[in-house]
Amino acid sequence: MPSPNSHQQDAADAPPAGGWDLWFPDAYEISSETVRAFARATRDPYIAYAGRGILDQDSPVPITLLAAPMFDAASALVSRAIPNCNLSRIVHTAQQFTAVSTLRIGQRISLGARLSSHVVKAGTNIITIDTTAYADDTAQLAAVLTIAHSATAGPAVDLDAVADAIMLTGTGPSDSNSYTESL
Repeated sequence: MPSPNSHQQDAADAPPAGGWDLWFPDAYEISSETVRAFARATRDPYIAYAGRGILDQDSPVPITLLAAPMFDAASALVSRAIPNCNLSRIVHTAQQFTAVSTLRIGQRISLGARLSSHVVKAGTNIITIDTTAYADDTAQLAAVLTIAHSATAGPAVDLDAVADAIMLTGTGPSDSNSYTESL
């Protein structure tokens, strides 16, 4: 069920480039290699990601493939709504995707993003953003993204130290080479 602040159904029905705060024409192309790489990363059982050659044009395309481009579009609106937004203060996010039409290899995707709601309560920004992905002027995927951002400063954090401790694709801290030494 969409958020009561959302206009997700309106977003799915909206014409391309119409009524959007931001419009990104031809922002993404669904290629055979993109689908294969995504399937390999997610171990998708429906796509022959381990094979060679170009995937069949009728291969299934996971709708979650478009999550990152849709989040990128939404983040542009977040940065407009919250000047100097510190991403480390995002305390909660939620997203809901609705497949409107089947994605196909070879489609060029345009994205629309609209700020549906921005409420500030108790020092926390609660933002709802509607995004829709289009191919050939037809809605393919609609999403509602909700973000809670704390406007109050937390304890001082050494972000460089935190970055060094972040795991990089299972290889250990960024300043560590112990994983490669054991191979």
